[in-house]
Amino acid sequence: MKMWELLLSCLLLSQAGAKPVDENKEVNDCNYTAELLKEKLDRPYLLSTDYNTNTIYFSYTVPSKTDEGVENFTSAYIYLNTKEYGTINNVQDGFAQSVDQKSGDVYIGGSDGIYKYDHNTKNAELLGAKDTDIWMIYFKEVLYYSVFPSQFLYTLVDGTSTRFSDLEDTKVDHMVIDNENDIFFTNETGLFSQKKGTKNAVFFANNISVRALTTDMNGKPYICLNNGVYSINKKEIKLDLVFETVDAFGLTFDSENNFVCSDDTSIYRIKADKHKCNDGPFLLQSVNLGTN
Repeated sequence: MKMWELLLSCLLLSQAGAKPVDENKEVNDCNYTAELLKEKLDRPYLLSTDYNTNTIYFSYTVPSKTDEGVENFTSAYIYLNTKEYGTINNVQDGFAQSVDQKSGDVYIGGSDGIYKYDHNTKNAELLGAKDTDIWMIYFKEVLYYSVFPSQFLYTLVDGTSTRFSDLEDTKVDHMVIDNENDIFFTNETGLFSQKKGTKNAVFFANNISVRALTTDMNGKPYICLNNGVYSINKKEIKLDLVFETVDAFGLTFDSENNFVCSDDTSIYRIKADKHKCNDGPFLLQSVNLGTN
């Protein structure tokens, strides 16, 4: 199975139409504004934010320049302070993005390894995992990544790749580590958590169409499904709905801890009125992400 075919099966893409985002709406006495950041993209995915510069990195699909009918991936960025947009062209099939929030280093996974990207020079250099097709990357203290097609998890430290022993025999689609050192990960069997340094997994949910797994600026875990964004309730081992969507694709937070969410063509920032909304998660009944 090719990488794109596997991605399609993981996403369970919806073909249903959707209404535009309402620019201003009041739901449950919580005001919010949905701001369109970028449109006319093809399935923006795997969003990650550099809080230091308030820059969002993501990937989307593009037609192959050499093979008719074949789709490739490219990495891109949006600098939120100015809305500057650009693509990162010297990473082959740029697919996965992650940021070291302490140093501001940006890592991108492509079809031939992991790159380190310098936003100032707009240059990316191959860092490690050479000749490896990267499926997912995540940085917290060290760089974690899974590979295609096995989807097993590794760490990359000083150029050396090592199988991650906590999840040594586990396939990983998405992964994040929260502020209490709990690992959350997904695969075809569902969503799980596991205390770092152990092998004891806690099952949360299955039969869900997972699009993204992330934390906010405070390290609180969230999951994005095709039908909405949920906070992960560790105490009750369940998912709490934050807001509903139509065919969401990606999720991250900006440097002010606002939600940033994508659908199949566009990326939006969702701001809540902090004078009327409780500190998150605030419940919004619906944010209709979709094409205009």
